Amino acid sequence: MSIELNWEKGLPSFVGMYFVAVKLGPAAGVYDFAQWNGSAWELQIEGDIIAYVDIQEFKNSLDIKWPEDVVIERELQQLSEDDSELWSES
Repeated sequence: MSIELNWEKGLPSFVGMYFVAVKLGPAAGVYDFAQWNGSAWELQIEGDIIAYVDIQEFKNSLDIKWPEDVVIERELQQLSEDDSELWSES
């Protein structure tokens, strides 16, 4: 499965968490999460961030199954056949 992201180049306009492409050298690179503090990237590894995407954009690009089975039980209410109970005019 391949996911295409709308990569941004340069520096972000807003402080926050981003998914980044980090170039480690001429033939190596990794993806990571990094915090942009408004003036610099806070990154655990050494390398150059060549592109980024907002963490919300990243999350919205994935179709992730929730880790628990969710069962929603709904009790259907029987409506009265008498329409006069639905509303009244003043």
